[in-house]
Amino acid sequence: MGKQMLFFCGIITINNVNFLVNPFTKIEGEPVLLSRDAYVQLTAEAYDFVTNVLDLSHREPQCKVYIECSPTEKEIFDRDDLKINEELNNESPEDKLDAYKEKCIRLMNEMISNQLMISNFELYHFFKLNHYLESKGFFITDENREEKYLEVINSGDAEALEKLSEYLDSLDEFNAIDDIYMRYKEFKDKVKVAKNEQEIKDAYIAMSKATF
Repeated sequence: MGKQMLFFCGIITINNVNFLVNPFTKIEGEPVLLSRDAYVQLTAEAYDFVTNVLDLSHREPQCKVYIECSPTEKEIFDRDDLKINEELNNESPEDKLDAYKEKCIRLMNEMISNQLMISNFELYHFFKLNHYLESKGFFITDENREEKYLEVINSGDAEALEKLSEYLDSLDEFNAIDDIYMRYKEFKDKVKVAKNEQEIKDAYIAMSKATF
C-alpha cells in the first residue's frame, strides 16, 4: 500500500487565538520543517475547508479561521474544531476583487525586484566614472550626449575611452531598469482600475511576458 497524503496548516497566535494561515501537504513520512508549536495536522475535510475559506490563490493570508483549543490538545483537527472569524468573512465582491489586486501586485513586485535593484556599488561606480569624465572636461548631459561621446573618441585618450565604455555599459543597465519600471507602473495602473478578475490576469500575463 502506498504512502498517504497528510494535511497540515501553519498557525499564528494573536491574543491567545490560534489562527490557521498557511495550509500545506506532505507525503506520509516526509518531515515538516517547522517547530511543533507552529503547525497543526488536519483531516482532509478540515484542510479543504481551510483552503476554501482562505482562498490563497486570490488573496494574501488572512486570520479568518481559528481553533479554540491549544494546538497540542489534539493530534489531528477535524472540521468541527475550526471556527470562522465572521467579521473578515463577510466580504463584498468589491472586497474580494481588491484582495486579488493586492496579491497580484505583490507577486509582480517579487518577480521584478531583482531586475529593478541597483546596488550601491554600481551607483557609486557610475558616479565615479561620470566624475572622471568631467575631470577630463567631458561634461555629459542628455542634450549633448552624442557630441561628448565623439569628443572622447577623437581625443586620443585611451583611458578616457575605456572609462566611457564602462560608463555606457552602466547607462544601458539603468535605461533597461527604467524601462521595466515604466512597464510596471502601467501594469499597476491597469490592475487598480480593473473591473474583474480576468482583466487583472490579462495585465499580469502581459507584464510577465514583456519582462521575463
